This record gives sequence, C-alpha cells and structure tokens, in this order.
Amino acid sequence: MPEKKVEKQKTDQGRKQGTVLYIGPAIIGVVVPGTVYNNGLPKPLEEAVKELPSLRRLLIDPKDAGKTRKELNDPQSAISVCYKNASEYAGRRGTKR
Repeated sequence: MPEKKVEKQKTDQGRKQGTVLYIGPAIIGVVVPGTVYNNGLPKPLEEAVKELPSLRRLLIDPKDAGKTRKELNDPQSAISVCYKNASEYAGRRGTKR
C-alpha cells in the first residue's frame, strides 16, 4: 500500500514540474488558451487552481491534446464540466474589475 502513495506523489510532482498545455477558456490576468508551461505554473494560475481545483484538469500533457479536445465535444464528459466551471470562474473574475 505505501508503494501506491509513493507512485502517486511522483506523478503529482512530475505533473507540476513537467510540460503542460492549458486547454480551458481565457481567464483575464491569469491564463490564455493554448499556453504551454514548463517546470511549474505562474503564481496567478497557481492561485486560481487553489480557488477552483478543477482548473488542474484543464492542464494536460501536450501529447493528449487531440484526444482531450474531442472529449470537450461531449457535454457530459468530466473535461467539459471542468471547462464550464472555468468559464463561469472567468466570468466572475471579469466582473470584479
């Protein structure tokens, strides 16, 4: 059982330190769709992920982009629900200014 925890920690660390592609909606002052991040996320995006954890699901491995974009067409898929949540979050952030 402890082995699984170690593997999960490595995966989480690898995801934070590896290359990720953002496929969600634009969030003013935070992120633009299609942005690729290497070795971590900028502070505004980290803070947004803390406020809305489902944003993390929109940070994908670039090699999975095609498959994930197809999943976005299914309104009941997990990635579509995360995208919708991110859109609502982006709208709320835009109205605060």
